[in-house]
Amino acid sequence: MLKLSPRLQYVYDLLLPGKPVWDFCCDHGHLGLNAFESGDFPEVYFVDQVESIIQRLRGRFEAYLPKSKSTAQAHFLAASGQDIETSVCGTVVIAGVGAYTILGILQGVKEKGHLQAERLILGPQRDEEKLRQFAKEILGTEYEISSEYYEVTEGRRTLQLLVFNRI
Repeated sequence: MLKLSPRLQYVYDLLLPGKPVWDFCCDHGHLGLNAFESGDFPEVYFVDQVESIIQRLRGRFEAYLPKSKSTAQAHFLAASGQDIETSVCGTVVIAGVGAYTILGILQGVKEKGHLQAERLILGPQRDEEKLRQFAKEILGTEYEISSEYYEVTEGRRTLQLLVFNRI
């Protein structure tokens, strides 16, 4: 398995075993790759609006799959998160982007009735307070925040993670 940064390791430890993992804005795909390789998650969805990122991840998987013993299924979606047209369940991770991007994804998926996730792990790069406030409004009474936030220190930065669980 790839070595994860402290933030991604913390996120990984919050994933719900036995449930699908949705890695929105997946960029390098390290979180999803580790989830796939572990075999603890039946499906791993890599979602990024940048087609070249998804193509690169798919290429890495094609090279990696023959060596893997994982029974998980990997899905690669080149789309803006709010445009997803399928049920989003299990654990949703949206991290490494701004709060407004996270809110846009949540709003879009929820408005379509596709937000069925049991846990949401949100890791904004900035505007944590705005995310906390507006995420509670978007999610309404279907989700509760498990803690005000978790803090993870990486280098000189302290990053916050918000975790919401379906009620």
